[in-house]
Amino acid sequence: MNDERFLEVLEGYADGTLDEKASRELLMAFAEDAGLKARFVNELRLQNSLRGLPLLDEADRRVNEVMQCILPSTTSHDVSAAVLSALRPSPKSNRWYSTVKWAAGIAAVITLGFFVMWSLPKADESLATVAHQIDATWSGDRKLASGAHIGKGHLRLAAGVVRLDFAKDVRLTLEGPADLELIGPGETRLHSGKLTANVPPDGIGFQVHTERAKVVDLGTTFGVSVGANGATDVAVYEGRVAVTSLASREEKIIDEGDEVSLNEGSGALMPRKFNTRTFRGWPVLFGVVNTGGKIRFAYPQPHLNPADVTDGDNIVIFPERFATKLRTDFTVSVTEPGDYGPDEIIGRHTTLAAEKRRVNTYLIQYHPPQAKNTAKSDPKRFVGEVSFDRPIIAIIADGDQLTASDQVLGKKRFAYPQGTERSLKNGDHLSLSQDRRTLKLDWQVMQGIEHGLDQIRVIVDVSDSQNLR
Repeated sequence: MNDERFLEVLEGYADGTLDEKASRELLMAFAEDAGLKARFVNELRLQNSLRGLPLLDEADRRVNEVMQCILPSTTSHDVSAAVLSALRPSPKSNRWYSTVKWAAGIAAVITLGFFVMWSLPKADESLATVAHQIDATWSGDRKLASGAHIGKGHLRLAAGVVRLDFAKDVRLTLEGPADLELIGPGETRLHSGKLTANVPPDGIGFQVHTERAKVVDLGTTFGVSVGANGATDVAVYEGRVAVTSLASREEKIIDEGDEVSLNEGSGALMPRKFNTRTFRGWPVLFGVVNTGGKIRFAYPQPHLNPADVTDGDNIVIFPERFATKLRTDFTVSVTEPGDYGPDEIIGRHTTLAAEKRRVNTYLIQYHPPQAKNTAKSDPKRFVGEVSFDRPIIAIIADGDQLTASDQVLGKKRFAYPQGTERSLKNGDHLSLSQDRRTLKLDWQVMQGIEHGLDQIRVIVDVSDSQNLR
């Protein structure tokens, strides 16, 4: 197995997209080269990707294995057996976050300080890039333009929304008024205001400090809000984070769909009702910079499934994958700018070449509430547009193509309908702008049709991302 292929397989294992063929290939390579097995484990350790290992029945033993694996010592245990187990299909395999004992072990790792793998800061190091601004007004000494590289220090945003891109594909949106301090690689302090963050596996350990709490990411999407009196709220949309109260030293693992608050005069982590709508930065965080007309962004909700979301008045956009590496070619409907009517969309097949691209994907759908015994009416017209922060390189509008791409380009947690009923229908139009960043939709939707559903998948190229590496 050459070096390039080894890194591809390693990445596939880490992000959970390794297929059966690649798993067999890796097992055979391990059998032929014992040194490769050791290198694989070391790479997982360095990338902090051990969270991708499935749990064994002996949860306490697994916690100990992981603890030992990441200790900076020559006596660390070899967890190759766990890797091999993960590569062999097992009906008992599941994600690491499904076991309480595993969460407790992770919390212990964080407390000991071994889990955070971000490097120490260098002098005058650029820590983040201003990726996008919406109506941003800066206060203080730093007036930042889009594309600016930022080092240590305060960012004081008087109004608007700004997205910052950090190393390891970590993204953070700041909502004004806010005061955010960059401390070092993967470490920030929110003095006031609101932020939302998306942290992929490579960025695990990203930290947000506040006056009352320390928040350590475990590979997730979350929001932090700090009020004028220092009151801190932490909401987790996906995955989980570890929150430590600085007053009481209480530490909790906050799961997806949960929110905690630390109020003045109390060091306790108090649960509160989860509400992602208190954060306005979600669309920008997910690369959607503008919507207009009859298109709306689906505010994140835990355990949200697009098929369960109905809206008779709008077309809805759902974020799916981020910075996913295309490993194979895909059959798609549209790859070039232009206007496309039904004849150019329905049944159209063209190829999107992988070309070592990284992409973000989005599902756009119209799904009205199911009305029983409702007579069919004239088509209802929906016109709207959505703009992305990166160029669109392909659109999938065919039901079979959608189904074929669900596993790789769709969100793993989503349950997608099968069949051609997802396809765009006669009367549907779409238009891709010349700069490839804006998609306009003009859909004619029949009302009163049982199980009515129109979906497309939009693929956005992020290969040229200027994120720090």
